[in-house]
This record gives sequence, C-alpha cells and structure tokens, in this order.
Amino acid sequence: MARVRMTGLASGLDTESMVKELVNASSTKVNKAKQDKQKAEWKQEAWQDLNTKLYNFYKTDLYNFRSAATYNKKSATASDTSKVSVSAGNGATAGIHSVSVKQIASSAYLTGANIKAAGKTFTVGEGEDEKTFTSADITGGTKLKDLGIAEGTSFFVNDREFVIDEKTTINDLAKGLSELGVSASFDANQGRFYINSSKTGEANNFTISSSDSEALEILGLGSGATKVDAQDAIIDYNGVEYRNASNQFSINGMNITAKAVTGNYNKETGEFTNDSPISITVANDTEGIYNSIKNFVKKYNELIDEMNKLYNEKNEGYDPLTDDERDALSDNQIEKWEEKAKVGLLRRDSTIGSLLSNMRTILSKGITVTNDDGSTSQYTLASLGIVTSSDWTENGKLHILGDEDDAAYASETNKLKAMLDSKPEIFSKVFADGDNGSDGIGKQMYDYMMKAMKKTETSSSLTFYDDVTLKDDIDDYDDKIEELNKKLSDMEDKYYDQFAKMESAMAKLQQQQSYLASLMGTA
Repeated sequence: MARVRMTGLASGLDTESMVKELVNASSTKVNKAKQDKQKAEWKQEAWQDLNTKLYNFYKTDLYNFRSAATYNKKSATASDTSKVSVSAGNGATAGIHSVSVKQIASSAYLTGANIKAAGKTFTVGEGEDEKTFTSADITGGTKLKDLGIAEGTSFFVNDREFVIDEKTTINDLAKGLSELGVSASFDANQGRFYINSSKTGEANNFTISSSDSEALEILGLGSGATKVDAQDAIIDYNGVEYRNASNQFSINGMNITAKAVTGNYNKETGEFTNDSPISITVANDTEGIYNSIKNFVKKYNELIDEMNKLYNEKNEGYDPLTDDERDALSDNQIEKWEEKAKVGLLRRDSTIGSLLSNMRTILSKGITVTNDDGSTSQYTLASLGIVTSSDWTENGKLHILGDEDDAAYASETNKLKAMLDSKPEIFSKVFADGDNGSDGIGKQMYDYMMKAMKKTETSSSLTFYDDVTLKDDIDDYDDKIEELNKKLSDMEDKYYDQFAKMESAMAKLQQQQSYLASLMGTA
C-alpha cells in the first residue's frame, strides 16, 4: 500500500523537494545501476544476434566448404533430353555413357463401357411402389440394387474385397474400390467407370472381379471394358538391361529418367530394333565447384564485415535513458537515442578479436599435397587465386582474382577456374580432407569453430560468447538495483520521519504561542 505523507503543514516547507535533493546521490546510484543493466542486456542482444550469424555460417557455408563432396561434384548432360534426362552425383564415373530406352513405365488403366448406351429399362419395386427408368437416368447416386445387383455382392481389386449393401450407390462403389488400392471414379456424363493404379510398374497391375459376373457386365466393368496393363520401364545402360517400376533409375552415381523410347521393342520376343542410343557425358562440375567456393568467400566476407564493425565501432557517448529522461522524450526520440546508445557495446570484445584472428590465421595456412608422381606441392588460398587486399581497412576480406562480380579484381586472370580445370583433384585435399598429416583449411576452421562453441562453465553449448557470465551479470544488477532501491526507500523514510517530527514540534510551538497570545489578549 502506498504511504500517504502529509508534509509542510506547519512549516510551509516543500518537504518532498527537500527530501528528493537529500536522496539525490542515492537516486543517481540506482539510475546508474539501471543503465549498467540496460547496457548488459543490449550487449546480450548484440551477442545473441552475432552468435546466430556465426552458427549459421558454421553449419551451412563452412560445412560445405570443408566437405570433400563439394569438390567432387559431377555434371551430366544427355544428347537428347526429350528421351532421357540425367543428373550426376559425386560418385558418377566421368566419361561418355550410352542409354537406350526400350519401354516406359506406366500405370494400369481400365475404362469401363458406357452403361447408358444400351437404353435398357430398369424396374424398381413391386406393385404400387413399382417404378420404371432407363439407363439414361443413371447417375452416381443411383443405387446398385436398382440396377439389379443384389445386396451382399462382393467386388474385388486383386484379392481385396468390397461388399455392397442395399444402400450402396455407384459413387459408393467407386469410393470403396479406391480404398482397395486403386483410383476409381464414375463419370456420370460419360456413363463410365475410370479405374487406374496409383503407381507405375508391373507389380502394381490390377484386376477387377466380382462374386456376380453379371454385376460387372451391368456396370460396364466386364467384357465391354478396355484394360491397359501396367508395365515396367526398361533401359539398356552401357549394354546391360535394367528394369524398374518407375521411370527413374539410379545407376553408377547417376539419376537417369526415361522419358521416351529410343527404338522399337517387342515384348513377346524381347527384340529391340531401330534403336538410337542417347549419349550421356559425365565430367567434373567445374562451374558448380567454383560457385560453391565463391559462395563461401561471399558469406565469409559478410560475416567478418559484421564482426569487424562491432569490434571497431566507437561508443558515441550516449548512455541509456533514465526513467525521467524517457518521460521527457517522444517514442521516436527514444528510438533514435537508443540506436546511438547501442553503438560500440562490443568494441574491442576479446572473443570477437580472438575469432577474427584465428580464422584469418587458418585461412592463411599452406597445405602440402602429394602429387601423382610422388612429389609434393604446397597450396595456399593465394596460390589458388583467392587473395586478401593490401588495403588494411578491409580487415582480411577475401577476393577471387578475375571474378566478374568483384569489380576491383575482375580484370585479373581467374586463376581459381584455371586450377579447377587443370588440377581438380587437389581441392578436396586443400580445403577438406587434407594430406600429409594435415587437415584441409576448411576442416581446420570448422574444427576450430566447433571447439570455440563448446559448453564451458561460462558459456552454453553452441555459443561462442560467455552467455552464462553475461546472464549472471544481469541478475547481479537486478540484485544491486533491488538493494539500492531499498536503501533509497529507507533513506526517504528517515528524512520524512525527521521532517514529520520537526513539523510536529513546530505545530506544538505554534499552539503554545497561540495560547500565550490569547492569555495576553493579543490573539
């Protein structure tokens, strides 16, 4: 409950202002603690944002940079993409391959006969309930019993059964068949059932049967139906035949899709004539590898730009606002003030400095690679055409010589592309697997960052900064603010008590003076 204080009644003094002045020094301590806490919270937010960027770089861009698979990419092209499409995995064998398509995989299709075409008359009910209609009146809602199909009749898709009752309609039958592993529908306009298997391949073929063969004839699913059986895809790859339920084949590190036949295939005899094989060319995907390296350089530069900005920006002298200062400003003014107050919070942060220094050191290392002839060569990023500028203000940013998107270096010879063409085998060693007892550059940086974000007494796992310590600091500020506020409250109470006593004494004195004055007749 808020305390009600009656002050200055006897003395006429502005007691509240006097108390405020007396406790001003202690109030300043509270405000200072609150400002320090706010700075710590802003620092926590700044680090959380940077930590997210560091971790995302680690798990995506750096992960790809240190993976041997990145440098083993293959490209595959087909001579006729209207008949065969192809993509190559890292394990695809370089060279020219031959593919012939004998048969395309397909689903099984059954198109029912038109059950409206005959103009047959149906009689429903008996006696006064008897009703006559023609086949032209049949809809999806027509009951099967009205077509002369008895309750309890079973329909089968392969060996799976659907049993009808007296309420079963044509649409109900289509739904029931669909639950047995096919897709079935009834087109009322055409008066036909359309049934097909949901998957391609001979194993997904189907048959429709019934416990009442006449029921199939009534519904157009008997002798009048047209059935196309499902079939497998068949291709020849480098002279060897392969069959599959779908048109996709995974062979020798390649994903091959058969789209159209390349000759004439006789299913009965297996004879294949007039074939025009498709050529598939598999080669190292130089452009894809180059773009992967280029992407790493781009993401690395963006990251260290951010880190260097936070590390070097100077505080502009704006402290967090006190409560009184915030009350005197508009929301827009507060926002602009706080933007400036947040600048420089991580200036010369030792963790950022260590990360920057270690990453640069790793990227400047040389990796010794054993050549095919047994000799060794040492490679650095610079020897592969990835350099740092002599401009110290760039703080270690990387550039690819001759890259068209790098205006400052676009006119240089693109050494990286030349090396990818002439010595593609070295890149997985220099950046990933390493050689001669040393890990590749990318793997070294990856391992360093993994170690840097391990859980410690001062930090959580997957965290590059001392988040535990920072949280403890914020909690300590809360305790300090609470303690200072209590002291401030106690001090205010003390001064108000002193003033209250003074007011009481003055009130008594005034009473005495009034009494004496009344005795002397001067009141």
